[in-house]
Amino acid sequence: MTKLSLSKTDFTINDVKIQFPIDIDSLKKILGDCRHLKKQHNHIYTWDDFGIIAFSKEGVKAENLLLDLNYGNYDFCSKNPFTGQFIFENQELFQFYKSNKNQLVKLYKGDDSGAFILNGISVWFNKEDDKTTAIDIAAYQEKEKKAKTPVDPEFKEFESLWQEWITEINKIVATDNDYYNLTDGISVEDLEQHSVLEDEIIIPPALQNFYKVQNVEYDAVTSAFQFLIGNWTYDLIPFEDISEEWNSIQDLQFDEDDLPELEIDLEKIKTDNYANPKWIPFATGRNGDYLLYDTDPAEKGKFSQIIELQNESWERNIVAESLEELLKNEINNLKTGKTEHFDFITGKEDS
Repeated sequence: MTKLSLSKTDFTINDVKIQFPIDIDSLKKILGDCRHLKKQHNHIYTWDDFGIIAFSKEGVKAENLLLDLNYGNYDFCSKNPFTGQFIFENQELFQFYKSNKNQLVKLYKGDDSGAFILNGISVWFNKEDDKTTAIDIAAYQEKEKKAKTPVDPEFKEFESLWQEWITEINKIVATDNDYYNLTDGISVEDLEQHSVLEDEIIIPPALQNFYKVQNVEYDAVTSAFQFLIGNWTYDLIPFEDISEEWNSIQDLQFDEDDLPELEIDLEKIKTDNYANPKWIPFATGRNGDYLLYDTDPAEKGKFSQIIELQNESWERNIVAESLEELLKNEINNLKTGKTEHFDFITGKEDS
């Protein structure tokens, strides 16, 4: 029986110490002969008797190993599934998994299975229909943490508002929930790369400082960090994606001859098209609707007012006078039990 073991001190296959990248010749000495397929971008070595596959860019050293449990019908897949042992931190891997799911680390945006990290090695669970079909083992390099940017003194209130918002959301959504996508606040590099949109439009200081406290990761489905407006929810947009969302809105601007009649409060809201380019999106309804930070209000409007842009109806409504007010309203929603918009995230819709 093949035995893999990963501890804080070493990684072994059949009691032979190895390290990434692994010499293919060393693997052959440990496991014996294998099938070799040369693909366009890599070499693949398959040990059919053991359910082990190695991937190598140059055909000399393997950058990662795959334990094939039921990976699929690719030509490189093993003819037999992996039935050996994998000892992780002195426990059988899947026993460790059952009691330590909170230690799983997402390796990329949208990773809904996660990996255990130990001794500079990641052990990632490939899943299909919630069933693990393979275990991918590779070297893991810790992402360099960027230093958070201090919040400007005039926006310090965002720190306490964020903390209150997080506290209320944590009462409803577990931090290990798939849609709990909170991450660190933005760095100086993030500001330099993403704070200026096209046409030299700049994300305003209030929004910059809001994201200095905390940011969210992209999720293709929804986010635990959302705002309830009427009976619709708006998911917070990751800071680095604001530019892309802004461009999507600009793509919907009309030619003057085709412009529909606008029914909005033109005394407070300034626009002569689908949207004013100086409205900055920061939350999305994922249906073409947005919450926008207004940096170009009409005469009786207020710089910083929050506009709800509705795609189909063309309604443009002011839903708060500032981002701070919007946050306070959402915190109040949660404190007073208006939490139905979390039913999908918490699974209540299916119960």
